[in-house]
Amino acid sequence: MPDTILNFLALDRYYGLDWAAAIFMFLSMHRLGIHKKDGFIFAALASLCWIAFNLIAESPAGVIANLLIAVMAFRSLATWSKTHPSNPAPNEPRP
Repeated sequence: MPDTILNFLALDRYYGLDWAAAIFMFLSMHRLGIHKKDGFIFAALASLCWIAFNLIAESPAGVIANLLIAVMAFRSLATWSKTHPSNPAPNEPRP
């Protein structure tokens, strides 16, 4: 039984990229959920790990999908300060 569990959790099968990607994605969801800008960084890191994972697994659709998600995360990071309610317009007083 323990061998089965260890085989299931195998960290060496994909160099731990799947585990790193999952952790980064959960961090991303948590940080974005509490309106923190660094959530986009974690999303991009997760996507980069998933890209590497999909390259090893030889899944072109996974590589392309996560490449687009990484681009979207970086774009969202760049536009965050322009649209986020915690950053009022220069002539607007802060609440």
